[in-house]
Order: sequence, then structure tokens, then C-alpha cells
Amino acid sequence: MWVLIANNINDSMPADIETLKTDLAADGWNVYSEIINETALVSDVKAFIESKRNTIGCDAVYLLGHLPVPYSGVYCQDDIYKYPPDGHNETDPNSHCGAWIADVYYGTTSGTWTDTDSTTLAKRPENDNLLGDGKFDNHRIPGEVGIAVGRVDFYNMPQFTKSEVELTRQYLNKAHDFKIAQTQVVKQGIVEDNFAGQAEGFSSAAIRDFTAIAGENGIVRGDLFQTTRTDDYLMAYVCGAGFYVSCNGVGYTDSFTVNNAAVFNHIFGSFFGDFDIKNNFMRASLATEKLGLTCIWSGRPKWVTHTLALGENYADATLRSQNNWLDYDGNYYQNGAHMALLGDPSLRHDMLYPPSNVKLAANGTNNAVDVSWTATTETDIAGYHVYRSHKPSGGFVLLNTVPVSISTFTDDSPYDGTNHYMVRAAKETATGSGSYMNLSLGVSEEINGLEGLKAGVTQATLSNVKVYPTLVENFVVIEKDNKSAYRYRIQNNIGSVLLTGSTSGNISQLDLSALPSGMYYLIVDSKTYKLIKH
Repeated sequence: MWVLIANNINDSMPADIETLKTDLAADGWNVYSEIINETALVSDVKAFIESKRNTIGCDAVYLLGHLPVPYSGVYCQDDIYKYPPDGHNETDPNSHCGAWIADVYYGTTSGTWTDTDSTTLAKRPENDNLLGDGKFDNHRIPGEVGIAVGRVDFYNMPQFTKSEVELTRQYLNKAHDFKIAQTQVVKQGIVEDNFAGQAEGFSSAAIRDFTAIAGENGIVRGDLFQTTRTDDYLMAYVCGAGFYVSCNGVGYTDSFTVNNAAVFNHIFGSFFGDFDIKNNFMRASLATEKLGLTCIWSGRPKWVTHTLALGENYADATLRSQNNWLDYDGNYYQNGAHMALLGDPSLRHDMLYPPSNVKLAANGTNNAVDVSWTATTETDIAGYHVYRSHKPSGGFVLLNTVPVSISTFTDDSPYDGTNHYMVRAAKETATGSGSYMNLSLGVSEEINGLEGLKAGVTQATLSNVKVYPTLVENFVVIEKDNKSAYRYRIQNNIGSVLLTGSTSGNISQLDLSALPSGMYYLIVDSKTYKLIKH
């Protein structure tokens, strides 16, 4: 994952950003970061992301701060899209014609974004779309989305007493507390449907997915803010006639200054999708003091979030939803360029208390390491997984496919030089869809001066390796610019090795048809690629 950070945010909270990167690595991500100037063009940010994907790798992007906002579409003046997704065309005094926000632009890995059309019907300058102005024409996402993009941006939210920097710091602290299970909530979803009776059933997807996640009793119907005054909830879906800073039947932006929503929020109503506007209603749900970690505009189309029930993250839900074209029930405007995730894309629903106090001791010849740790306070765990890397920011390799039940482990084949060890608690977690082996964040420590294996091959030998597609039906391709044989393996999300082999020739095709749907990792020597299998 690449964390792209606005200058002012990077300068104001280095310790908080370091904690964020540590947490991401502790959840299995390879983490890289870059400071981005707020005045950069969206095309510059896109070019940076593409260059990193083609060299180091990039399967998710976390936009932290007020980074450039892409726009796309000429709604109302297009022959096919005569109405924008919220239905307010040029005959409406508050029409929503023109271009809509399109953060998904940063995540597409194929297709062409064009800038050859224009409209004169927009009411806001931001929605204006002129020839060659850097705003795109596309209404549907062109090609495939292979990079999940999430945005955390509190610019221009004066309704809150905290500044942009303070709201960002507050968000990072909330997310950290949730990831280490310090934030405990009722595992149910609140549904407040102020469009009840509409034939499109805007809330239906959330109701289905909340049930998949939390079980048959997982739905609470009621007023969002009234319900959350007494308990904290995992999920919420609210919808109603909206404007930029209000939702009929729910409240206003300033309602979030004294109330929490849920941890993960689906909010649907007119005009909310322009989330860069002053005091935007959707961004306000992330600015609350305690909860509010993600927000999506779900209804046209309906988002696909059921995989969260079995341990997937919001990066997966984002990719599935944005790439959905007649695969799942999605209502109108499926595969729309206006679909965006607000929040940290690494977040998942079920977090465990991690272990602590990892200690490392080398043997007398420095070619083996004893790893010990303090047990988690989590009950009924299956044990612990131990990982090793030659760097602190990711690249961890699982050392034991079967969880160890005690708080010690010996690694007799460390890397040469510096080694980083990470320990994660494992627990079978039950949801409305069944159960899965869940992992806590890892806690890690480093040790130096070891005499062991060389830490993988150099990046130079792998710089021209390509793996595609990342959304897999049956086959995945490894393409390289030479005929050298590279070892590969396929692992699931708890590190179990399911398939191994070696490449031959310039192109190798791997058959994954026997694997069930889910998230997998393809490791080609020391480089890891994340795959989502339908």
C-alpha cells in the first residue's frame, strides 16, 4: 500500500503517520509513503501511482490530507447519462449536472480517461467540465480497477471546532484504537431508511450485507443519532432527501459535532457525492470524536460489502463494488466513475487484541533466533503466527502454517544481518456467514548481526515482472522480460501455502480455478502480489 500524504499533514504529525504505517505493516501490507504537494495535477498523482505499480508494486492507495481531487462526467449533456446519479438534472433549480468526483481514476489499471467533451449545465464551478481542463468525460469506469483508493480529508470543515490537522490526528488515533481492539462496539447495523417504499430499495444491499456480517438479528431499525446515544454500533445505513450538508430525516453536518454515527457508514442522498465541498455531510461522519472510520455513497449503485463478513477489508469491498458490472445486484449506475471510499482502505470489521512485548535472542553462533512474547488478552485463540522480514515496512514471510499454542518460537533459518520478527494472534471468528481464521495486528521487533540466509533476490532482477489480472476468474499470468526461472507460491490470507512452482519462459499461466473465491497472495521470489478471485 502506498500512503500519499499532503505536505501540511506530513509536517504536522510525523509520529501519528509513523503509527499508521506501522499498523499497516502489522496487518500484512507492504507499506510505502510519499509526500504529495496539494497543488499537484491529478495527472501527476496518477503518473506517480502508475510508475510505482509498474516497479515496486501498488494494490492500494491511502490518500491522507487534501490531495488533488479528480472529476469526471458530463451528466445531463450526455446522450446516455441524461440524469446524474442523484437524479437532479438541468430542470432542477439545484441541478447536479456536469462532472462528479472520481477518485477511482487513481485506481484504474486499464482503459482510457478522455477529456474531449464539455458541458455548460453545471451549477458549481467544481462541476464545470470544459475541453482540456483536466476533468474527464467518463461516466462509467474505463477498464479495470486494480488499485483500491481510500481518502481521509478534513479540509474546509469549519463546522467542527478542531482544525484540519487536529481532525486528521483524531481520525488516525481512532483508527489505531479500533485496529488493536480498544474500541468495542455492538456488532449490528443500524438502518434508517427515509426512502422506504421506493421501488429501487436503496437500503436493500446494506440490509443483505449487514445480515451476512452480523447474522439474522444483525439489523436495528431506528434513528441513527438516537440509537447511537446509548451504544456504539459497527455499521449504519442512512438515506434520505439530501443536500451538501444535510440529510432529510437524519440531520445536518453539525449533528456530527455532538453525535457519533457508526464505525462504518453507508450514506445515500442527493449531492453528498461532492465530498470536497465545505462541511460535506459524508466527510462529517468521519470527523466525530469516537467512531466514523469509513463512509460510502451506496444506492446508485449499491455497494458490494458482503466479503467483510469473512475477514476481507474495505480495499476488497471497494474493488468488488467499482468493478461490478452485472455480477451483483447493484441498481442503476453500476461501475460508475463517481464511486469512492472515504476512509482507510485497510480497515476490516473484526479486530483482535494483539500480543505484546516481542523479545528476540540469538543463539551462540548467531544462526538461530528464539522469539518470545506476552500472550494476548483475547480468549479462545487458536494460537500465534510468527513472521520474518528483512525490513520493518512489510515483506513478512509466515514461518509456521499451524498456529503455535505457546508464547515462544525458534527460527533456525534467519536472514543474514538484520531480521524483523512479527507475531500475530489467530482466532476462529464467527459471523453471519460462517467462520474464518482471523488475525490480530502483529507486534514486531528487530535483531541484528545474524549469520543466515541472504534476504531474497535484488529488486533489479524482478523490476520487469508483471502479474495480471489482479481480479482473477480462473487464470493469472506471470510475465517477465527474460527466461530466468523464478520460484512462486500462492498463499491465503493467513499464510497457508496452497500452490507452489516455478516459471518457465517469458509468460507463465497459473490455473487458480480450483481455489474458492477470496483474497490470495502470489509471491514471486521475494515480491508479493495481492489477487482477488471471483
